[in-house]
Amino acid sequence: IMVYIVDFELRKPTQRYKELVEKIKQYPSYASLGEYAYLVETNASAIEIRNNLKEYIDGNDMLFVGKISAPAAWKGCSDGVTQWIKSKLK
Repeated sequence: IMVYIVDFELRKPTQRYKELVEKIKQYPSYASLGEYAYLVETNASAIEIRNNLKEYIDGNDMLFVGKISAPAAWKGCSDGVTQWIKSKLK
């Protein structure tokens, strides 16, 4: 199981934002880093995650999926997200 960051930018946020976020939340474990970035824990590869989400991304939008591991540093995340990160990144 790996932890990935999923970062996206929709040029028109109303496009398919809600559907994209709902799809991200289908992963077994996730944490929101903000409006357009999530951490997900899954057995899938970065390419599989991208392929799973790309139907919600138009040609002028951006989607990035990358592996995250310890050590990591952050500031300003909620207590819940901080605990999620600490428990997943070892």
